[in-house]
Amino acid sequence: MNLFKNIFSVYNENTHKVICILGFKIKFRILKEELKMLYRQIAESDRKNLCRIMKLLPANSIRLLEIHIVDHCNLNCKGCHHFAPLAPESYLSLAEFEKDLTRLFELTNGEIETFNIMGGEPLLHPQCVDFLETARRIFPKSNIKLITNGILLPEMPDSFYEKCAKNNIYIRSSKYPIDIDWELIKERCNKFGVSFQFYLVDKDIMYEEVTDLTSSQKALMSFYNCQLGWHYYFYLDHGKIYHCSKTAYFRFFNDYFKQNIKVPETDYIDIYKVNDIQEILDFMVTPPKFCSHCIKQGKSKTYKWEKSKKEIAEWI
Repeated sequence: MNLFKNIFSVYNENTHKVICILGFKIKFRILKEELKMLYRQIAESDRKNLCRIMKLLPANSIRLLEIHIVDHCNLNCKGCHHFAPLAPESYLSLAEFEKDLTRLFELTNGEIETFNIMGGEPLLHPQCVDFLETARRIFPKSNIKLITNGILLPEMPDSFYEKCAKNNIYIRSSKYPIDIDWELIKERCNKFGVSFQFYLVDKDIMYEEVTDLTSSQKALMSFYNCQLGWHYYFYLDHGKIYHCSKTAYFRFFNDYFKQNIKVPETDYIDIYKVNDIQEILDFMVTPPKFCSHCIKQGKSKTYKWEKSKKEIAEWI
């Protein structure tokens, strides 16, 4: 074990990350704010390469955890990366949510930077506010963000905005080309002191996520080229952590189109079967076998936003 560690290894040593290659050790420490500053300053083309490098280096903590509290949606975009148009109506139980977050707190000592509470469309859940309050109670130091398409925001009662303000909840929406009174939403958020921003300002152009049903792609290259973000973006689904939305929710594609493409057990990790957070962080730099189903060659293709017709061609 020590011999291997001296030949090639990546591991934590106090506050530093250590990379060892053929006996040469390189120690470095990445501070979050310094990394963010670097990311903002470098050119867009170089950002992609930085993201690729970061995917291959174990992180020190979880930066972002995304959780569906419903899987279905009231917008249903064509080719949705979360397969919401294909998902049946379902609601996560508050008890399961609380249990999973409590376990994550035990594993991380509360050191998770951001939670995205989402779906589907999270405002479809009649207990949506209870989920936000529960997340804040268990993780008092984390950023808690509600990711919504905005359709239901004008209909939400004053008590919704009051509780979002009380629990320091950020509301984030993508600006889809649909008829929504965004100025009214901004006014209500300002009235109650709730932070509101657009998650993505221009969502009339969508990025194509193509699935190869034959599993003929090179998993490592697909993982390396994936545009879904840095490796410390996690997806929690019923006590299991996944690398991406596709592996977490591909079951909806399988069920709707009568396919039998399995996500291997090695492509997720059960938070109740690990001993510490390092097992999760090490897992996240391991390319999933399911990446062999993802076509990631060159620049991603785009298409104009429209509602889904639930045709298989939207995803393959």
